[in-house]
Amino acid sequence: MDFLLISAPVANFGQATSGLSVLTSYLRAQGWDAQQWDLAIDAFHHFHSPDYLRERLEVLRRNDCEPKLLERSEQVVRDIERAKASLQQRGVEREPETMRFAFQTIHDAGVLITAASLGAYEHDFRHFGIPDAFRNYTSLDEALGDPEQNPYLEYLAEHALPRIEAQRPRAIGISMTYFSQVVPGFTLLRLIRERLPEIPVVLGGAYLTAVEGQVPAIPPRVVPADAIILHDGEQALTAWIAHTLEGQGSLEAVPNCYLPQGEGFTRVGERSLIHTDLDTLPVPMWTLDGLQLDRYLVPQYPIPLPLSRGCYWGRCAFCNISCQTVATYRTRPVAKAIADMRAAIAETGSNWFDFPVDSYRPAELHELALAIIDAGLEVEWGAEVLLDAGFKDEVIADLAKSGCRTLRFGLESACIETLKAMIKPTRPKHAKRILTTCKANGIQTAVMLIAGFPTETQSQLMRTYDWLIENADVIDFLTIHQYSLVPGSPMGQDPDKWGLYVLPQEAVLWTSMPFVNTNPVSMKNDDLPRVVDAMREGLKPHFTDLGELWTVAIGGWMTFPAACGVRRDLVHPISGG
Repeated sequence: MDFLLISAPVANFGQATSGLSVLTSYLRAQGWDAQQWDLAIDAFHHFHSPDYLRERLEVLRRNDCEPKLLERSEQVVRDIERAKASLQQRGVEREPETMRFAFQTIHDAGVLITAASLGAYEHDFRHFGIPDAFRNYTSLDEALGDPEQNPYLEYLAEHALPRIEAQRPRAIGISMTYFSQVVPGFTLLRLIRERLPEIPVVLGGAYLTAVEGQVPAIPPRVVPADAIILHDGEQALTAWIAHTLEGQGSLEAVPNCYLPQGEGFTRVGERSLIHTDLDTLPVPMWTLDGLQLDRYLVPQYPIPLPLSRGCYWGRCAFCNISCQTVATYRTRPVAKAIADMRAAIAETGSNWFDFPVDSYRPAELHELALAIIDAGLEVEWGAEVLLDAGFKDEVIADLAKSGCRTLRFGLESACIETLKAMIKPTRPKHAKRILTTCKANGIQTAVMLIAGFPTETQSQLMRTYDWLIENADVIDFLTIHQYSLVPGSPMGQDPDKWGLYVLPQEAVLWTSMPFVNTNPVSMKNDDLPRVVDAMREGLKPHFTDLGELWTVAIGGWMTFPAACGVRRDLVHPISGG
């Protein structure tokens, strides 16, 4: 094997990260023997097994925990296998009570695991963290090497290294999409370096790309990677493998590549931001080989086929999705997208597609929908899109006919002043029409909000609150996030323009920047959690699923299957207002 690409724990237990399969498929098309491994799903099942939870339960018993916690933990041990199995049953997406039981049990397993750590770490189905580990690189180094704080030391040594030693790949890539993967990913890297120092290891993924400005300060003694590759990985990874394994080309020609040098990492050559042309990716651009779909907790596997990259709007002040300040918007040609879908259906037996995209221009998504209809593909799909006025009633009707079951929208606010300050193209009147027409055509709607934008007053936030109540009948899933200042966003690059004073960073590899809001009429940072909590409480009577475990992570988990499960008969589109 030339190259083993690993997705580190902790990630989505309902779906593998799409980049894993896309990169593997691309490398194979370039002639490399590349394999993929979603280590995250293996780790999930280990830490959520009766045997492991029973061990954690014994720790609680030895430490005289509260009787209620002990009782619930005992129930978790009894229920965990049934809870996991229930999420894999066909039709569970139409049984919300079963889904609630399953997710509550899995959530409670995290409570048990965290409680049994006795304060050393927090660990549940979508999060792993060690208190104060990221305060600085010294504390991170200590946490990574401490088995009391880092249970992944034992798990990876016993379950991951033996497979790597048996397969002996010539090189390894570790991908980290979420913050929860950073400690396990770094731990795996260090174990490989200790046990198999001859195998070169490259790091990458969306999370490290999001903190690119901090990458040069990462000490190689703490993170002993041979290289870190950011942004689109196809061409860069191919060039790095060719040089590392065959001595072809120079490292200076590898785009977006950082190499260890002295006390940090240095970008080689000039900064080169190559954006992969999605037309050049092989058909199929996604490959199942190497994934075990029966391990994921979904009734049917939702294939993550990334048919676009980047954001065609790309101007929202708060956003750094896909490092939009440098990424370009691209789409997969429709003919190849249809071929990809056919191949994925044949390979997996699933006709569910949850497109992991940052945005999709309405006209191009409409073209794809019409092609699906013309091809006679019986599919169900969902995507994240902007509340773009280009989603006309007739466009939405065709999306539904093609199998669209859910659309996820970043509304962010229903206040014109706040939207303009955000440089967000959404307008409440268009949002109301689009959401109404989606519901009329059987498309479930998901809406995401940002509370506490720096220029937003409490009165403006209450306008959004009132709008949500007025339109609750056309919104199925709702999540509210507190504003954070992120590097790479326009606000992160020029905070003074929005009245923000950036404070010294008190953590390393953190995707939020501490700040003081100097806008005189806006809400204070310290007050926001209380405001958001009050907002959620007030909205719960209108949004019964607000805060439910299976709708909180609106971009994944069970939102898409839930939307497929409540499929309704299509009706004629109604005119919007």
